[in-house]
Amino acid sequence: MIEALVVTFFPVAFLAVLFTGGQLLRRRKIDMDGDAPIDRKLFYASKYLILVVWTAMVLDSWGVGVSFFNGPASLKRLALGVWALGFILLFIGRFGLGNSFRIGSPRESTRLRVDGLFRISRNPMYLGVYS
Repeated sequence: MIEALVVTFFPVAFLAVLFTGGQLLRRRKIDMDGDAPIDRKLFYASKYLILVVWTAMVLDSWGVGVSFFNGPASLKRLALGVWALGFILLFIGRFGLGNSFRIGSPRESTRLRVDGLFRISRNPMYLGVYS
């Protein structure tokens, strides 16, 4: 039960931060949407298809059988740790960018982040998504 709550908490909390942050940026007349560097439909599909994976993970944690793999409990605990670490990287990346956060290439001049986690990774949010 605790695992299902953890698995559910992270994507819901991140989406809340993402969309609430987007609303706050829009209120300050900051456009969160940047220019898509490739075809716009393909670009946004690649960004938002992760929601399918997250939904499948949440459903599986609540006992809805969508998994093709049934591994040992120790492997599931390890996967839960990697899941949590990935979302922590997402949160650090999102908050680290502050007002410079864009989905796509920014339309205006923004500052290159080279502090904190950005010293190690150019985009810790991608590391988080792929963890």
